[in-house]
Amino acid sequence: MTYIQRADSEFNPSRKSRFTHELAQHPLMQFEELKKLALRHPTVKYHSANIPRTQSLETVVKEAPSNMSLEDALKNIETSGTFVFIQNIQNDPTYGKLVNEILDEIEKDVHKSHRNMRKRQAWVFITSPGGTTPYHRDQESAHYFHIKGKKTFWLWRVSDRTIVTQEENEFFHGVYGLGKTKYQEAYMDNAFEFRIQPGDGVFFPYTAPHMVQNGKEEFAISFSVTHMTDEDFAIRRVYKINQLLRKFGIAPKDQGESRAVDNLKLAVHWILRTSLSPFVKNWKNA
Repeated sequence: MTYIQRADSEFNPSRKSRFTHELAQHPLMQFEELKKLALRHPTVKYHSANIPRTQSLETVVKEAPSNMSLEDALKNIETSGTFVFIQNIQNDPTYGKLVNEILDEIEKDVHKSHRNMRKRQAWVFITSPGGTTPYHRDQESAHYFHIKGKKTFWLWRVSDRTIVTQEENEFFHGVYGLGKTKYQEAYMDNAFEFRIQPGDGVFFPYTAPHMVQNGKEEFAISFSVTHMTDEDFAIRRVYKINQLLRKFGIAPKDQGESRAVDNLKLAVHWILRTSLSPFVKNWKNA
């Protein structure tokens, strides 16, 4: 079975793209099955869906909590004003096979230009009508499958330095945090807008900023599979060294400006990771 029908003849993991799919009809993607998954799964977060675009996802559960139990929020999803985030569903015995089949298909396209696809994960998002997923970035590349309802999806180029500055990248990759990822309304001038409905999909490249607005007519379901490659890890590691250099008062070259300089930073990173990872949490799996 083929899960993805790509709009572009040649998939490029470094460029945004659209695709279509038939997962909206899959038995495991129906709301009743996903509700069962959410209630048995060990890693589920939920919070108010009525939040501003500027809300930090790192603090949203604390700052905008739901006033219901998870079971009640899902039972009343049309009116509860809730965002439910089911994490790492590749670990669920029922969903793992489907997730791996989809990622195996994606891997064939990714490996045409990138190496060693790993950190294979999957997520489900269930959102009440009118809910917002604020501006943020993820630590992976993602294929975003829309299952139910209507959404508007905005995406930005991670290479656009009017949106993502070098120093933001250094912080984001250096501490794996969103502390400097801040939305500004002026960013909309540079956004790519996708109006999506069931059967639509969007691929967004490694760490590309994005934001989502759910339609007001009905609740929505989306499903995302994510991964990283050797090329992605190299980007992360160069920025981690850049952040370290900046702490010592050195203004480093941006990642991608010089292959020779990037390779030197990667060598330094290997030495530091090898020596520090047993003792410093921030260097484990860096």
